[in-house]
Amino acid sequence: MIGTIRQWLASIAPSQTSYALQKVLDPIGDRISTHALTTAGLAIKAGASAIVKTGAAACIVSVKGKLQSIGAATDQAALSGTVLNATFNVYAFFVDAAGTGTSAMGVGAATLPAVVFPVIPEGKALLGFVIINPTGTGNFVGGTTALDDATVIPNAVYVNCTGPFDPTVLTA
Repeated sequence: MIGTIRQWLASIAPSQTSYALQKVLDPIGDRISTHALTTAGLAIKAGASAIVKTGAAACIVSVKGKLQSIGAATDQAALSGTVLNATFNVYAFFVDAAGTGTSAMGVGAATLPAVVFPVIPEGKALLGFVIINPTGTGNFVGGTTALDDATVIPNAVYVNCTGPFDPTVLTA
């Protein structure tokens, strides 16, 4: 029998315990039922572009257990925010049940392990993210600087996520 977390917890008494468990389990359930099932194939839209797009094949995602298809070569939401020269940051790409895409920037740092990933919104599947590490002569300005700019040298690395993934869930 298929059931929801809320249905499973309804049998637990007292209700405060059920409520507390639901607050913990709902986000885990969302991550498990909301993620990319196939690679998005994220890449630069074209040479000298500031836009990320999906690859040559459609991407299939699950959003709260419902399938959604993202077409091939679909432009992703515009990047917003600045990554300072000689630092690292990430821009993550999400899609909801209606197929609407959004992006979010993390919190930059001097090293890649110190970057703070943006929170994955409930009900949105993470398609992937792009790591930016400008090492040229200036900052990377999202939505303006080309992802292959020869002066800023953003060192863009495209990471495609499949399966449950949430780097903001920490155990310690």
